Amino acid sequence: MLDPNEKSQFDGMVTRLRIDDPRFVRRIDRLDRRPRPQLRKAVAVFLWMMAPLCVVLGGWTGFFIAVVAAGYAARMVVKRPGEDPDADDAWWSLPRRRPGASL
Repeated sequence: MLDPNEKSQFDGMVTRLRIDDPRFVRRIDRLDRRPRPQLRKAVAVFLWMMAPLCVVLGGWTGFFIAVVAAGYAARMVVKRPGEDPDADDAWWSLPRRRPGASL
């Protein structure tokens, strides 16, 4: 938590950065954006189309690759962009702990 003086100094530095280097600010703001839903769907369809080809050409190894690709494509379609990426919604995930916290 910043005290009011530090907060005003920080806000001033951020404002000066935005004025002095708008190209850098645009690049930083772009990092926070998530892929568009159309792109996610297109990648999922591509993975589903490649799965049978992997099975035909790859034998058992291709079968396992196809299963992983189809599973990942299904996850891309089911999980909506913008959801909390740190949420522990998977059955295999362990609860997150703060560094240095006792068990």
